[in-house]
Amino acid sequence: MIFKSLYHMKNNEFKKLISYNIKDKLDYVSNTVVIKHIPYEETNDIMVLALDYGKVYKPKPTPFSTFIQVIEGKAEVLVDDVFTNLQNGDSMIIPGNTVSTIEAHQRFKMLSIILKN
Repeated sequence: MIFKSLYHMKNNEFKKLISYNIKDKLDYVSNTVVIKHIPYEETNDIMVLALDYGKVYKPKPTPFSTFIQVIEGKAEVLVDDVFTNLQNGDSMIIPGNTVSTIEAHQRFKMLSIILKN
């Protein structure tokens, strides 16, 4: 089941030259995918996501590769019919122009950076 309505959060909590723990910048919301964008230059898209149990995030394919890192919990990633399990601290690069799905068999948080340069 893909959750089609995502809960987006936009604010100015992320500032340059200020230290913060990124996984503490968003909370889980029951039955929801929470996405918080980190403003940084127009050429990059940096997000932190929190997925509740059973939720699926299906990013739109872009021509750019995407770096993802699980920063809390565990995730199952499907890229071009290949499943990979990622746990806290694991990361991977999803090639551009590929279809991917990220599923929460338990609550987890991840960092996602679209690599435009």
